[in-house]
Amino acid sequence: MSAPTDPWLERTRLSGMVLAGFSYGIFFLLSIQSCVSIFRGLRSPRNTLRRPLAYALLFYVSFTFILGTVGIGANARYTEDIWINFRGWRTPDDLITHEFEFWENRLAIDSQYVLVWILDLLLLYRCIVIWNYMPWVVILMSSIYLSIISLSIAVMVFAGKSAVFFNLKLQIGFLAMSCAYNFLFTILVSTQLLIARKRMKDAFGDEDTSTYTSITTTLIESTAIYVVFELIFLFAFAFHSNIQNLILLENALIQAISQLLIILRVAQGREYVHTSVAMSSTTDATRSNPIVFADHMSMRFGRRDVVVELSSVTHHDHGPHSRKQEDTNEANSVLTR
Repeated sequence: MSAPTDPWLERTRLSGMVLAGFSYGIFFLLSIQSCVSIFRGLRSPRNTLRRPLAYALLFYVSFTFILGTVGIGANARYTEDIWINFRGWRTPDDLITHEFEFWENRLAIDSQYVLVWILDLLLLYRCIVIWNYMPWVVILMSSIYLSIISLSIAVMVFAGKSAVFFNLKLQIGFLAMSCAYNFLFTILVSTQLLIARKRMKDAFGDEDTSTYTSITTTLIESTAIYVVFELIFLFAFAFHSNIQNLILLENALIQAISQLLIILRVAQGREYVHTSVAMSSTTDATRSNPIVFADHMSMRFGRRDVVVELSSVTHHDHGPHSRKQEDTNEANSVLTR
């Protein structure tokens, strides 16, 4: 058997398949755990999850699991073709370069694109909810999401014509748009989480707000870990580096894993819902002594919805013989199931 013309290409492709199998194992376990948590939320006496939300989450987890399984199965079959089934007919590096010529690999790529659509749809929903349906957030994130779908469809069309994947300029545009989408999601969600952390600290103190103050919460909700992998993959693909093969096969699975962690928080009643701030009208007294205005926050705390209202009473000076009222800050938490 002749020596490989590009050993580094073959090594990275095979190592990428091994990493994809490892990622799929995590994805499989988290999918099962998410389904179990959703069923527990339905049967919980506290009714952690409403039925429509629970059924929607079950459908989401099941559908993404099917797409992820189809993708990893097709990639495994094509990996077998590269080194076993097509041995002696074509070299492995040739098969890796012209991967779109075979239906197994096209099936793997197409299923991963559809999986990305579904995963990004959850990010869109979470971002809109966390920002309380602000119009500019809805328009911005929806426009980028539709651009991602359009570019991915164009890539799939060219893939059907047996194009060389590494030479597709549209793929670079798709990766750049997807990276920008996830980066914006990270910035927007992290900003809201940091704002919520400060408000919850002011209302409850550090101990009672550990769910929202931890760095882990910020990373999970904002999928910042996945953004790092996507940036590496984008630059590796743009410069035609074989490092991209280490991330290509498990890229969508990594995103699915990060979002399953969010679904677990939702099923366990620990997700961040939204924060809204209502400023009271200012008077001359409050302008001269601005301690704090009225705040209103609504979020899920533990397994209960928490509404926090903060109000402030300021000084009123009626002359030298008047009684000065002491400044007070009242925090009233209304807990509803």
